Amino acid sequence: MKGFIFDLDGTLLDSLGLWLDIDKKYMAMHGIEYKREYTDAIKRLTYVECSYYFKDVLGVNKQAEQIQQDWKDMSHAAYQNELPLKPYAYEFVQRCASIGKCIIATSCHKESAVAALKRTGLYDFMEDVITTNEVGYNKENPKIYELCAERLGLLPEECVVFEDVASAALSAHKAHFHVVGILDDMWSHDQDEMKRICEKTIHSFQELLDSD
Repeated sequence: MKGFIFDLDGTLLDSLGLWLDIDKKYMAMHGIEYKREYTDAIKRLTYVECSYYFKDVLGVNKQAEQIQQDWKDMSHAAYQNELPLKPYAYEFVQRCASIGKCIIATSCHKESAVAALKRTGLYDFMEDVITTNEVGYNKENPKIYELCAERLGLLPEECVVFEDVASAALSAHKAHFHVVGILDDMWSHDQDEMKRICEKTIHSFQELLDSD
């Protein structure tokens, strides 16, 4: 492979617990009882789409832009100062960068993503950071992966996508990217689908390092 396209939350960063806590706290602040179905619904959405889900579906009485700002305020410090990389993520990205080009495809707010990448030392390995907000589509549309490949100067067939959400993995697969699925206990109910969609699934990047 010549190109390596990495999701951020739940793939390189151990951050899914942060977003679940923020969702629960924000719902509680607005008198909404948390249900797992809400998490399953928003995991497919862009940052902006999530804010409209909270406003229009869950009934949060705020403008979508204010909801986005609230989340940014609640999460940015963790990206800038706290969230750890998943095991062996640094070593694996370093290896990928030594043989090809790496890029980030994320639904995260760009400022937070860049802060986390710089703190963890991964930023210098990346050609760019592309967000779903920038593209205007969530990851069920492959546009973000296609833009990543374009920025790398490569064809989809020359790139591998690393994702932890089944709907995103399926989107990339249908667009002719190679896909490696990251299995996480938070999405345990999706693991059979991930194994069906992806060329390979892993629990840790150590598995890929050890297979060389």
